[in-house]
Amino acid sequence: MYVPTDRYVPVFESFKAATMSRTTCQTVILVSCLDIDALCACKVLVSILRREQILYRIVPVVGYSELKAAWTALDEEVRAVVMIGCGGLVDLGTYLEVDEVEERKIYVFDSHRPWNLENVFGANEVWCFDDGDISDYLSKEQTAFQGLEKIRALRQEAGQDDETDSETDSDESTDADESDGEPEESASTVDAGEDAGGSGQPGAGSASPSPGSASPTPGSLRSPGSPRSTGSPGPGLRTGTQSVRKLRREYKATIAAYYGHGSSYSSPVVSQMYTLLTLLGDASTEELWLTIVGSTSLDTASPESYARLYPLLRDEVLRMSPAGPTTKAVADDRSLSIETDYRLFLLRHSSLYESMMNSTFMSAKLELWNQKGRTKLHTMLARMGVSLQLSREKWTHTDVTVKRTLRDRLAGISDQYGIGGVVREGVLRKFGYRGALTAGDCVEAVAALLESAHTTDVAAPAAATDRAHWTTNFWTGWDALGDIDLLHVGVGHAKRLQEAVVRTGTALLEKRLVRLLRVFRLAIVKEGPDLDLFANPITLARLAHWLSESCHHLDYRALPLVLAALDREADVYLVLGLPALRHSDDTVAPGPAANGFGQAFARVAEQTNARVRIDSFHSAMVEVRKDDLAGFLEGLTVVGL
Repeated sequence: MYVPTDRYVPVFESFKAATMSRTTCQTVILVSCLDIDALCACKVLVSILRREQILYRIVPVVGYSELKAAWTALDEEVRAVVMIGCGGLVDLGTYLEVDEVEERKIYVFDSHRPWNLENVFGANEVWCFDDGDISDYLSKEQTAFQGLEKIRALRQEAGQDDETDSETDSDESTDADESDGEPEESASTVDAGEDAGGSGQPGAGSASPSPGSASPTPGSLRSPGSPRSTGSPGPGLRTGTQSVRKLRREYKATIAAYYGHGSSYSSPVVSQMYTLLTLLGDASTEELWLTIVGSTSLDTASPESYARLYPLLRDEVLRMSPAGPTTKAVADDRSLSIETDYRLFLLRHSSLYESMMNSTFMSAKLELWNQKGRTKLHTMLARMGVSLQLSREKWTHTDVTVKRTLRDRLAGISDQYGIGGVVREGVLRKFGYRGALTAGDCVEAVAALLESAHTTDVAAPAAATDRAHWTTNFWTGWDALGDIDLLHVGVGHAKRLQEAVVRTGTALLEKRLVRLLRVFRLAIVKEGPDLDLFANPITLARLAHWLSESCHHLDYRALPLVLAALDREADVYLVLGLPALRHSDDTVAPGPAANGFGQAFARVAEQTNARVRIDSFHSAMVEVRKDDLAGFLEGLTVVGL
């Protein structure tokens, strides 16, 4: 069931009462350890729990297998499990084999879409926190889900099991044509809008678990047309009538269409946590900063979500810092301010030239991966009145006049060079005498700490992250969010990782290794000095977004991208699918569309003999055995999106 925004506080008070009834730890937080948004949301939740003096334990998890292992290992006295950045895509009641008799509740905060409708409208033991997505947009799906629940309950009472559904469905279209003169039951008798067994909110409806598949793909743990809840059928409903069969087909089509839209992102999880904190009246600058960082982390994967949320965050910064920025440094100054920002990579921590060369935005717009593009960059700098020597100076040593006028200089040539949007607003946080960081720089630093080896030595090379070290890196990123020294370490790692991404991406484009297939572009990384880095999902996603942007501006055909990188140690390929980028003149905001690769990968895995491991919370990322990659990709071209 779902929790709308106006129910956040009552549900939290219920959670608080249940978990404070004993002196032992009653709350366990399962958080995705490869997700900055989830990391920031967890820190906000911890601040709430500490203020309420609620004992808790945090368990970082990498994928679904670890999620299930962590669930199985829970102590019997645990009464509340909070899932952050995970859990929304699967039928948790079935996958985790939840016993409804137990008093344990699962609270889900997840920005991945689509929701598994069983969690949202069926299971009493699972409470999904709504960011407005369910209340505003899923009324049709709720009607279909609850209607199927009633029909299924009636069929069970009539002694017909679910297996007969598939046999009947194949003949229903024919039956409908042959039975035009047959009297029909009124459709209103099965309308889920009447007496459908509750609104789907806490306290409404009932659910009973039934066994299902353990596949962690959206909707695959249970057939979309077979909810496991069994509500009370409406009076007068008779199974087998033509109108009932027609309604069942319509309901199934509605739910199938919802799952068929592909995966996407909704509002950041951290924004829901901040909403809860605000409703409790405990918001502070520290939690606002975490909310800004977590939201900014989605700027690449879901720019429309960030663009929709940024004005609200901006207003919140101005509300909590009404006096504006101060010019005089103060030792304990942790204030936030709205400053001019740029789509340049870590500008404040490198040179202008290096920042432009490593920027995904500038590299795509100017085609900096080839000599022609680099020449164009040199010409652009000259037109800006910035010499190459000056542009290569570290930003902290750059002429103050250039710093103050950079915005106007870039704005003056942006139309000519097609780099409109390079100048934008951002949020800056001060760390007393020790410096200041923008939210974008903080995201890059924390992401690098999650990617890099578990070391804080700036001089150490950024090596591939072994799975055994991911949890350690999670805690390093956790500490870094409040420690500018660790953030500076992360900045160093981020620069090396981005340079590796640019090197590898440039090599793929120069050697024409990005192949154009029937329905998608394909790039395979199987050699090179930086190969081991791309065994990490976050680093692979960096490269995928870099390639996707470059290909989009190089060739305006809107095609998705499949990127595979060899993990030599595990002898598998890590495969990531990205949707086609939208054009700037589309009716919707530019950026990635819904991602259909999650379902496509699952279908290919079912239809071929390829050994595929689907375990990531990101449904469009899978592992494929090295010897099976060719067959998997061939099957993907046949299945399509």
